[in-house]
Amino acid sequence: MVKDANGREGLSAGAIAKELGVTAPAVKKALAALKIEADFVKAGCAYYYADRIPSIRAAIT
Repeated sequence: MVKDANGREGLSAGAIAKELGVTAPAVKKALAALKIEADFVKAGCAYYYADRIPSIRAAIT
């Protein structure tokens, strides 16, 4: 997990996929379908807050 400038933790698409037990491409597809933008970008990688996981889970299933 990586923290943003305010200290809030974010997860990459791969970390979300691991938590949900699916593949990273499935998470990226769900993010695109839901039109969810990254909550923050650090070192060129997109990170999302954990409160997005329920909506991603719903889009995958």
